[in-house]
Amino acid sequence: MQKYIIRRILLVIPTLWLVISLLFIGLNLLPGDYVTIKLANLEASGATKIEADVVGEHEVEKTLHRVVGGDSLASVAMNYGGTVDELLAVNPNLNADSELRPGSTIIVIDGQLLSSISRTARLALPENTDDGVALLQERNPDVEFGTYAGAPYAPSGITLTLRDSTTLRELAAVNRVSPEDYMNVNLQGTPANEDGNLTPDTPLFPGETFISPTREITEASIKNRLGIDKALGVQYVEFLWDTIRFQFRPSFQTNEPSMDIFLRTLPRTLHLNIYALIVAIIVALPVGIFSAMRQDQAPDYLLRGFAIFALAAPPFWIATMLIFVVSPGSLFEGGLWSIPLAEEEARSIFSSVEGFFALYTIPAVAGGIAAGAGLMRITRSELLEVLRQDYVRTAWSKGLRERAVIRRHALRNAMVPVLSVFGLQLAALVGGNIILEVLFNIPGIGLALLQRIYQADNPVIQTMVFFLALFVIVINILIDISYALIDPRIRYS
Repeated sequence: MQKYIIRRILLVIPTLWLVISLLFIGLNLLPGDYVTIKLANLEASGATKIEADVVGEHEVEKTLHRVVGGDSLASVAMNYGGTVDELLAVNPNLNADSELRPGSTIIVIDGQLLSSISRTARLALPENTDDGVALLQERNPDVEFGTYAGAPYAPSGITLTLRDSTTLRELAAVNRVSPEDYMNVNLQGTPANEDGNLTPDTPLFPGETFISPTREITEASIKNRLGIDKALGVQYVEFLWDTIRFQFRPSFQTNEPSMDIFLRTLPRTLHLNIYALIVAIIVALPVGIFSAMRQDQAPDYLLRGFAIFALAAPPFWIATMLIFVVSPGSLFEGGLWSIPLAEEEARSIFSSVEGFFALYTIPAVAGGIAAGAGLMRITRSELLEVLRQDYVRTAWSKGLRERAVIRRHALRNAMVPVLSVFGLQLAALVGGNIILEVLFNIPGIGLALLQRIYQADNPVIQTMVFFLALFVIVINILIDISYALIDPRIRYS
């Protein structure tokens, strides 16, 4: 058994490599990309150039973390490179045993890392953040900077001097464009070039207005940040390396880390899928067993008809019909309950149990019935096959009760094919619930994935598809291992 498990785990590596390789190729072959979409939107709105001001100061705020499901003080501290004691020092309302509520925020640093300020204020290129940190320290000699996880930060509430002046050449350098791109839009008569004497090295002081070439900055900075200005082979190698390290690129759309987006949407999807899975098992096993025990009788025909109907009807249609049944003013005048589509607390059972069941029951029942119908049919057919075996007839002849024959002799031997189908249904359940998330405004992986596909937000798409594929692979390995636990005739060497 141990050798088999090791072999299956090792098999995951080439399988995942194939999945992420196909994902990389598929996304790169899709027509259009984020840069094209973004630039088209800019051109449609006429925003190929905008007015901008030279920013000379920055008011330091606290660094906050928005809690997602599964977060703890230890995991947050580890994610930011700090310690639990440091978090407790800046969050006096918490203690070492506090549970973090999803959706709430906690203070990570009573200030901001200089590296973060440097990137936000564009004091240097992202890969040259150390230069930006050095500039901040040099330009603010009177500020006492602290350190967090070995990196300098500025305390909140103070105002840092970013720059006394700048030039178009400096702005071009940190935005990956040429000085000529700025000169082409800062023509004579514009705010920074009233008299026509502006040059790339003319000093611009805080508060002065200049024209920023949005198109050039957007195209150049995005392509460089995402690495899509490199050769396709180099992009592929970097993509593989980032995936191996779980260091996924930030979102094209919001620049938010893709992993943060995935972790924020994961709890909602787990809520829906676990609930739907419970419904599917309740539908499949008891109903399938009962149908097999009443073969060719009226209950059997009725249940088989129900299974065929559930397989034919799309889950979103079932959900729509159920909405009509329970909503006020529809089938019942007062309705059975109202579905809290817009309530944030209802999206988590940890925030509101009543709201959770009001929101998730219909999509879970709709998804669970569709998945459970297929399992019910395979449970019935496999159980009927086992009941015809000699050893089962021997059990009947011994005078054993029906429940004992089914539970001890028939059911375990019938469950191996059922488990195989269960793995496929579980993968289909995750994919099929995407539409239900959209229909019920559940901000899970499915809804986020559709939105990011529409926006051509490739890093987020890659992250979510990778973890969905990993989930399906792991589930199938667990099901393979469970065969030997259920059927003692199966042995892995």
